[in-house]
Parts: sequence; structure tokens; C-alpha cells
Amino acid sequence: MSIEFNKSSNKSSEKKGKNEVPASLLEWVHTVEREKEATNEILSFDEYLAAVNKNPRAECRPSCKYLKDMFDNFGRTDNGLFKVYLTSSTSSGAVYGHQRVFEQIYQNLLNFIEEGFNNKFLLLVGPNGSAKSSIVRKIMEGAEEYSKTREGALYTFSWIFPIDSFIRGTLGFNHQKSSSALGGAGTGAATGAITGAGTGAGAGTGERHGNLETYAYLEDREISSILTSELRDHPLLLIPPIQRQKLIDQWLKEYPNELELVKKSYLYYGDISKRNRMIFDALLQSYQGRYADVLKHIRIERFVISRRYSVAAVTVEPQLHVDLHVQQITMDKRLATLPPGLQSLNLFSVQGENAMANRGILEFSDLLKRPLDAFKYLIMTMESKTINLQGILTELDIFFIGSSNEIHLSAFKQHPDYYSFRGRINFIRVPYLLNAEEEANIYREQVNALRGKTTVEPRSLECLCLWAVMTRLRPSMTKNFKDKKLGDLANTLTPLEKALLYTYEIVPQRLDSEEKKLLKVNISELTREFENENLYEGKFGVSPREIKQIIYELSAKNNVITFVEILDFLTKFIDRKNEYDFLNIAPQGDYANPGRFIELLKDYELEIFDQHLRDSLNLVDDRSYETYIARYIQDITALIKGERLKNSITGRYNDVDLYSVKEFENNIKLKESPEIFRSHMLTTLGAYSLDHPNKKIVYTEVFADIVKILKESFREEQKKAILNIAKNLVIYLSENEEFGLIGPTGPDGPTGSIGAIGPVRNTTFSEENRKEIENLFEKLQGKYRYSKIGALTLVRYLIKERY
Repeated sequence: MSIEFNKSSNKSSEKKGKNEVPASLLEWVHTVEREKEATNEILSFDEYLAAVNKNPRAECRPSCKYLKDMFDNFGRTDNGLFKVYLTSSTSSGAVYGHQRVFEQIYQNLLNFIEEGFNNKFLLLVGPNGSAKSSIVRKIMEGAEEYSKTREGALYTFSWIFPIDSFIRGTLGFNHQKSSSALGGAGTGAATGAITGAGTGAGAGTGERHGNLETYAYLEDREISSILTSELRDHPLLLIPPIQRQKLIDQWLKEYPNELELVKKSYLYYGDISKRNRMIFDALLQSYQGRYADVLKHIRIERFVISRRYSVAAVTVEPQLHVDLHVQQITMDKRLATLPPGLQSLNLFSVQGENAMANRGILEFSDLLKRPLDAFKYLIMTMESKTINLQGILTELDIFFIGSSNEIHLSAFKQHPDYYSFRGRINFIRVPYLLNAEEEANIYREQVNALRGKTTVEPRSLECLCLWAVMTRLRPSMTKNFKDKKLGDLANTLTPLEKALLYTYEIVPQRLDSEEKKLLKVNISELTREFENENLYEGKFGVSPREIKQIIYELSAKNNVITFVEILDFLTKFIDRKNEYDFLNIAPQGDYANPGRFIELLKDYELEIFDQHLRDSLNLVDDRSYETYIARYIQDITALIKGERLKNSITGRYNDVDLYSVKEFENNIKLKESPEIFRSHMLTTLGAYSLDHPNKKIVYTEVFADIVKILKESFREEQKKAILNIAKNLVIYLSENEEFGLIGPTGPDGPTGSIGAIGPVRNTTFSEENRKEIENLFEKLQGKYRYSKIGALTLVRYLIKERY
């Protein structure tokens, strides 16, 4: 195809060029042409065999091997994740967090390759909205992209019948005439190709009217009729089995392992479909057994997998109809131009989703919503690779996969035929995610799309996703673990602690180092605690679909979304028990208790922002508590023994610094006699040494309660500075109306979260104070990525809740 760009010489064009089409606007045509040329291949049969001879491993593979190669072609990330699931397209986003599911699908493909065919139906089972259909969609999209590459090229064939005037006779009735018209040169070439001795040089378009060897390149005006292969039969199946097996043995002799696997597949022992067999045999009889003359009618065609147009990637929705049926085609007037030798045949066309999906993927969406009779044929198909259609055994090469929710699976298990299906189905569980970070990836595209309308502050999405994960967790039970100590430890975890452990591998600070290590190295065991139970973690809880709706509702009501708006929304959301089943689950302590989740998250998020604020005010507690306590222990030990301490710098022995001792005791707000407390400290230390003879002493672990008191003491010191900032902030905001967040003004100054701290009587506001506030916001914006409004909202909320 070529386009002549508008070079019209009409008057208006000559004057102003308004009717001309700029060349740049039609560049896409040439781009599309080049892309189409890459996949619109047409070959003669002997050209195809020559191509197979160059790369036999690519052509000698059933669908399971093809899909496995597709996964390998996309590759994995450095973390071992399959890249095919992480690609994003206009029709679907990436799928995150289901690596175990991806690995199971891949392993099943490896098993199918060993068996030689897809001998199991993969059923993805999980709650509604757990990404089951999305996973299948990504496999289909990956196969479609792979089929467009040279490595993933797929071929089938059609039957081409020339017009009578072109071959100067009636096809199949006067072989002498047709042979003369064809020049007689095609027989040897095609026969040689089948036996492996041919040159593989097909006829080009320039040879069509002279020494013609194939009808593959005839133009439409030279063709009487075309019959496609409705099942997209593999071209190699046109070769008789014995000769085909010899060729495959020869092609793959350098790859013995692959050869053994191909020998188990239909490509080694299978046959073409019933209709193709009838056409082939009729032509063979007309040509008096000359295979080469029959193969002149074969046009090898490359096809591309397409989910949109149901080409080797088909989704069967849960409607009530059979997926495969036959229809007689010899009465179709459009096919009246078939050669007489074929018109006498009782030809049928195989139609339906199974036919369209052959050599590719067939998905049964919500399989168990359909009546059992609608998919009962799968029992035999999974074992025999064939389907019986009105007495016609049709061989299929399909990767069968489907989805179902837990409710329908539970009902299916009660059916008498369940155990007949059980041996033919591999169940793959697809739960809701238990990793908040992976959960957040699901919504990032949605959040990015809201930019310009709504600002989603740092920690907001993470807070929402942590809450989502917490709704899906169960309390651990000691009896579920072989290691009782691990079980007891897991049993103490709150929903938030468990969610943080699953997501970031963060262990609770309240634990000692040994407990932290035990918990951290056994995270995978914790995540598998309920995997063999009916009520597994991730079976219940809020779904990603519902989280997406929550984000939309939040964005409709707020220009800025902080974790404060998230928690406020969730506080109201958990009252909608009539809409969401997970809100009606009986609480087990803190678990299945959405209200408690909000309390835990509030403290957690406040603590994080508190640290951000302190850091921005240069109030971070950077003291080493280990060194601080160690120095105190050293001092009181020497004091009790009446010894002097050696100065590590001067080498001299000095008296104990009583000021440092008393400062320590003041910081921990000592309420008992110093002598008794000091003695108790040393006794505790001695007891710990006896209980842990080979363990290095870590003072912050032995005296964890003192560390907590010291931190609180330092926080009290900081509180004064923060309260001073709060009062200065009130004045600053009154001078800067751009924020628009100040509450109503009372007689003593602004009211609301900051105004509630107390009346601001000192109206002097120095430039130093102003600079301090502005530096605070600059740091919160620069280092932690808060917006100015978001930072203000969180500062006000923190001061209100904690100070």
C-alpha cells in the first residue's frame, strides 16, 4: 500500500494550501504498514518447512510450552517477580503481590510440558475482587505481545482453490490438464520437502503464471474459494504421522530432552481436524495419491493471539450455552465455488469458544456459576485432549484456566460429581493481599490520576492499606506452630504488628533481641499458618474494589487527604454493616475489630508524624541510651564498692561524677531511695547474667522499662518547645489567610485545634519566630513531601491529640 500525498493544483491549494494533507499527518500509515508486514506472513508449504528446519524448537511446541516460553521471554525482576504481570496496558494495570499464585501457574505449565499436554484445569479460587480475572488477563496480554515477536510467531494454514480459467480445467477431474498447466515442477519440490530432501525454495509471485509450485501467493482475482482451518491446526499436522515423526526426530536430535517431551505431544502423533482431513483426502484421491499436488493448495499463514477478537485467547462468561458446536457448510451459497470434488463432501464447521481458543488460552470466568452440564465435557477433555462433537473426535491444544469465588466452590463441593472433577482440576488459591506495600501499588495509578483535583499526602495511602490488611488477618494460635516459643510470641501480636511484620518485616520494639530474631526469621511460617484451613487469612476482609471506591469517595469530599481524613472516613465507614459482610465478623480481641484497627493506626501514624515534626524542628532524640545506661551502671558500681574510675583519656583515676548519677535518676523520675534503686539495678543485671551466661549484655534490653521512661522524659523536654511552636503557629496563621484552615476567632484568639491550646495573649511575633515556622514547613515539604496545607493539618492534629 502506498499513499500519494495531496499535490493538487487547484486554485485554493495553490494559493493557501488549505486542502493539502501534511505529510506528517500520514506518517502513521507507513508505521502501521511496517508493523503489519512483520506479522502478516504468507508462506508456501515448502517455505514453511524450510523455516521449521532453521528453528525447529520454536515450531515443535504445544501451547503449554509456548506459554512457558512466553513467561521466560518477559523474564523476571531482580527480586524474582514475573515481569509479564508487572506490565501495564490501556486495558489493564499491573497485578501486584500474588507471586505465589504466579509461581504455581508456572509450575503447572512445567508439569503440562512433562505430560505432553494440558492435562489439568487450573481453577483460581478466592474472594471477590482478589485479582483472579486480572491474572488471566495478564497471561493473555503477555501471549498476545509474545505472538507479535519473531520468537513467538504462530502459524496455521488455509486451503486455496484457484478459478477454473486460471488452471485451465476443472480441479480434481482432469489431472493431466492441471499438471500441464502447472508446468509439472511443483510435485518434486513439495515431495522433496516432505521427505526432508527438498530445497525449500517456494515459488515467488513472479512464477505464478509460469512454473507454478504453489497457490499460496495467488491474488484474490485468481482465487475461486478459500477454506480456513477453523481450529487453526498446526501446519506440521499436514505431514503423515510416520514421516512427521522422522522429521521431528531429525530436527531435534541435538535437543534430546526436548525431543522426549515433544514425543508426548499431539504434534508427534496427532492429526488435523475432521474437516481438514476430509478436504485433504478428497484432494489426494483426485490427484491420484500425489501429495505434492495437494500441498499446492496450502497457504501457511501467521496469526497473532488476540483477546479482543477471540483469537487463541477467549473468555467464556457464565452464560447458559455450550462452548462448541458444529454447523454444516456445504449448503452455504458462498462456498458454491468449491471444486465439485469437495461440494459432494458433507463438510462441517466447528464453532464456539473452544474452537476460537485452540492453540491458546480459554478462560472460564466464574466457572461454578454455570450449570454443571455446561462444562461436564471438561472431564474427558482433560484426560484425552479431545472433545466429542456428534461423533467427531476433535483434538484440542488449549490451556484451560478459570475462576470461582469461595461461595460457589463451597456449594460445588456438596455436588455428587465434585470428586469426578477433583482429579482433573488444580485449585490455586488467590486471597486478598496481606502486604500493605503491594496493596498500595494497586491504587497508585488511581491516586496519580487524582492529581490536580486532590492532594494525597504521604502516609495516607499506606495508612488505608494497612487498615485493609488488618481486616484480613486472624489471631495466631500457639498450637499451629511446632516451635511453642514462636507460637506464644505470634499469639501476642496485635493486628497492626502483624500487618507491619508481613509488609515491612518490622518487629515490635517491645520484644527483646532474641524474640525479634525468632519472629523475623519465621515470617514465612506465620504467613502460612492458616493456608490449609478453610478460613485462611485473605479470604475475608475489605476488597481492593471497595478500597478503590473509598479513595474516590475521599477525593470527592477533600481537596487534601491526610491520614486524618482517612481515619475519619473509616470511623464512619465501619458502621455500614448492612453493606459489607466482613464488618459483621465476631471480634476476637483486637482482630476482626475495625474500630480497634483505627485506634491502633491513629497511634502509629501520630508517632510517625511526631518524629517527622521533631526532626524538622531539630528535636530528634539522638542520645545513645545504651551508652547512657552503661555509664550509670559503671558509676553506681564504683560508688557502691567505694572505688575510683579511670579516665580513658588522661589515664588518671577520678572520683565518681555524682552529678551525672543524680541527673540520670532525675530523668527517670526516681521515686524510691537512690540506694535501694541502685542495688536493685545491679541485682537485676546479675540475675540476667546468670540466666544468659554466654550472651553479651545489652543494657537497653535488660532495662527496657528504663529506656521507655528516659524517652518519655526527653519527650517532656521537647513538649515545651513544641507548645511554643504551636502558639507561634496560631499567630503565623492569623497573618497568612492562604491556609484557610483557622477556626473561628474567639475573644482570646483563634479557636479550634490549635486555638484550643490556650489564649494567645502575647501578640509579639518576632521575625525569628516567623522564620522558625517557615523553616518547619519547608522541611516537612522538602524532606517528607507533605504539601503546605497537609503539613498544617497534621501539625494541628498532632498538637491537639498529644500536646
